[in-house]
Amino acid sequence: MSTPATDAQVVFVGYNAAYLRAIDGSLPSGSVVVIEEPDIIRKRRLQDAAARFDCLDRIVPAGYQQSAEALDLAAELTAARPVAAVVPGLEYAVPATAALAEKLGLPGATETAAQALRDKVRLREVSGAGGVRNPRWREVHGPADILEFAGDGPVVVKPANRQASVGVQLLDSVDAATAAQAWHRTSSAAEYEQVPDRQLAWRFLAEERLRGPEYSVEALVRQGEIIFENVTAKTVAPGPYPVELGHLLPAPLDQDTQAAFETAMRALVAAIGFRTGILHAEWILTESGPTLVECAGRCPGDYLIDLIDLAYETRIRLTLIDLLAGRTVTLPRSARQTSAIRFLAAEPGTVTEVAGVDTAQGLPGVHVAEVDVEAGQEVRPWASSWDRAGHVIATGPDADTTRQRVLDADAAIRIATD
Repeated sequence: MSTPATDAQVVFVGYNAAYLRAIDGSLPSGSVVVIEEPDIIRKRRLQDAAARFDCLDRIVPAGYQQSAEALDLAAELTAARPVAAVVPGLEYAVPATAALAEKLGLPGATETAAQALRDKVRLREVSGAGGVRNPRWREVHGPADILEFAGDGPVVVKPANRQASVGVQLLDSVDAATAAQAWHRTSSAAEYEQVPDRQLAWRFLAEERLRGPEYSVEALVRQGEIIFENVTAKTVAPGPYPVELGHLLPAPLDQDTQAAFETAMRALVAAIGFRTGILHAEWILTESGPTLVECAGRCPGDYLIDLIDLAYETRIRLTLIDLLAGRTVTLPRSARQTSAIRFLAAEPGTVTEVAGVDTAQGLPGVHVAEVDVEAGQEVRPWASSWDRAGHVIATGPDADTTRQRVLDADAAIRIATD
């Protein structure tokens, strides 16, 4: 694994503090530039962010969410120093990242693939045409479309181009009232700090509700060829909002199931025309085989990269930069151990006490025990990934041991609410 030459810079589209924290000290001082939306710089108070990381030179304000403004920076970015790689920092930055990389002649997803990855309507169209198994689906524009599609059966209603399970709902049955309520909740879903204040265009889907265990596949791709992949077993919270409750990787799979995921991923890469970068594809394993839920073209959230690094002894974030810079990378073929995360839940209300964090941290195999709320803060019912109260991470020699360790750490922490 190499680092950029001291006269080259790495451009991130979208500010991602976890990514910067992970690579700080491994890249030359001042070698990173971040492009971020002016409204998000203001709302997330990022004006002094360059002082937080040695590798970060500056944050350049420019629109990239459903905007081509960031492309106008190409000449400015390359005027003083060459650009080694363009990296998607966030979900909403994937299309602009691909377009900027193409404009600069650097490896990337390709604009066509990036557009499919950011719009589930387009993803359904192109992946289905390429032989990837998809659920029955249709684009919806209001409650009547949901009702017509669903009949009286179970259905999923969700935005086609949001993130983090925002606005996603699982409906067991549908009548006029539930269709109207689902449409309102889905179409009015908001992410104040994650999007600019200007009007953005959102699209919506209704889909057949699939039954079966949920998995994701994380893959590094070079020039259309998968060079690393991991399958993660997912646990999803019960109820109408499918927020992820935990992950375990590598998933304990038999040979045939492992091969089925490998085949499905290669079909997906070919169908969308993805060239170079990282993919995070979510699947439900039905009786017919892996069926596509959605796919992202950036590093996954939920600390999945940290879990992969723990299990495989990798540094995936640095490897991705090398890939996007066109450099040779070396990756392990199998994991050294297993790793897992469990997200912390609490009863909705005002937090009165947080206890047991030190106990959890001291348990065997536990690497992280972190609570994101404190006394006086409000805990909301889970409607998206942003509502979770913290997490614990553990490793172990096998899936059963690691699963038990992370559950023990979860049980040790108590978040009391009023």
